[in-house]
Amino acid sequence: MSQKLVNYDGFDYDYSTYWKGREYENTAEHIVVEKLLKEEKGDWFIDIGGSYGRLADSYADKYRKCVILDYSLKTLKKNQDHIIKRFPNCILIAANAYRMPFQGDAFDGSLMVRVLHHIQNQKEYFNELARVLKKDGIYIQEFANKRHLKARVRAFFSGDRSINDEKPYQQPTIHLEGAKGSGVSFLNYHPKHIERLLEESGFEIIEKQGCSYLRVPLLKRLFGINTLLFFERILQKVFSKSDIPPSIFFKSKLNKGSKGKDYENLKDILLCPSCKSSLDFGDDICICSKCKKKYIKGNGIWDFRTE
Repeated sequence: MSQKLVNYDGFDYDYSTYWKGREYENTAEHIVVEKLLKEEKGDWFIDIGGSYGRLADSYADKYRKCVILDYSLKTLKKNQDHIIKRFPNCILIAANAYRMPFQGDAFDGSLMVRVLHHIQNQKEYFNELARVLKKDGIYIQEFANKRHLKARVRAFFSGDRSINDEKPYQQPTIHLEGAKGSGVSFLNYHPKHIERLLEESGFEIIEKQGCSYLRVPLLKRLFGINTLLFFERILQKVFSKSDIPPSIFFKSKLNKGSKGKDYENLKDILLCPSCKSSLDFGDDICICSKCKKKYIKGNGIWDFRTE
């Protein structure tokens, strides 16, 4: 099933600029990810939609090899030197999250933050994710919460009952992290919707954590970042299982599949994203042994993007 993809290359947009002035949100998300990965370690890890490696410092020292996968080849090229210099065990790959170019049961851990709002078919994505993760592999999923406190108050006074149904809410397309006026998907989710889809794909949710409780412009103007983060840590502990924050993280474990093999090199886990067949490798090119599609490696980054 073909899905409409959000390609930030078409907007000539640098996602790192989005985080200027958002130090509170950035640090709050780091606190959550580091907490959820505190006891984890393994061989291969994949950050899906990892962009410029914003969260790489939360996992790169816990896994032997880390893949940062993003559909924006421009973003990966622009930030490659910076990422590899800081995290030499990271590998950058341009690919479609619905069709990842990896063997089944390849990864011990995975992460997706600030990306699911662009995923139109969540079930198709979760099934593909379950394919590439090993049994007992850890997956951390962040999503925009449609039932956050401000939305509830607004719904109460407007009489809008849709906040209680599980159907994702499409945000107005006036400001999509740089894709202004693009009309792309920007979805907020009911927590039960994400929980149900994860479970249907074989995942067991083992921890829930809210984030960015104080994401209010007035509070950010009145208080310094240290004050906000002091109370953020308290709120994360007290209201971790609630649905009141604008952002929610699920830590889950995959209960199906197999433990997979111990893959040494990147080429060992790569396959054709289109037909899932093996690849024949040259120096900077590989060709699918079945469908004969060609994929190019430029400046150290494989381009496996496919519609």
